[in-house]
Amino acid sequence: MQDFVRATNEKLSLLDSKTRILDWHYATGNLVVQAPDIYRMKLVDELSLALGTPCAILTIEELAGLIAVAKKVASPPAEPGFRWTKGIAFRVSGRPCTGTLKPTTHAVFFPISKHAVGVFKKDRLADGTGALDKEERGGGWGAISADINKAVGGTWTSRALDRAEGILEKARRYSLTVS
Repeated sequence: MQDFVRATNEKLSLLDSKTRILDWHYATGNLVVQAPDIYRMKLVDELSLALGTPCAILTIEELAGLIAVAKKVASPPAEPGFRWTKGIAFRVSGRPCTGTLKPTTHAVFFPISKHAVGVFKKDRLADGTGALDKEERGGGWGAISADINKAVGGTWTSRALDRAEGILEKARRYSLTVS
């Protein structure tokens, strides 16, 4: 991952960008980025070009607020053989979500904002255990994003809540050292 960060920062330099990737959270695609005070859309364009994929960008405060809302929502009723994993889907591009989404075979959704949707991902458990069934993942978080893309339009990306909390913690640490 360090090679990826180094290569991406080199691409950003070639774009005459002052934006730099400082850190990452596992292999989730969640990055801590330091950027000069520029327009969000310009930052989205720079990072999307350097990364080779569209991305969502949130400030520390925005992410903290979304996480706080998501943490307060109670899980759907338990279902035998399944576990609910809480997460958040973030709008990358396209229309904001202005209504409540219908459940899919992959998840149950709850509103957070026009730019973020709360998610309870339906994870299958291995027979007779409390562990996730690694063979029957049902498409993972990518399937959740696809469900929201289809229902709302545009492009959305989804992450487990613990991954969002992890990148928020790293971003806060960097924020303290940069201030």
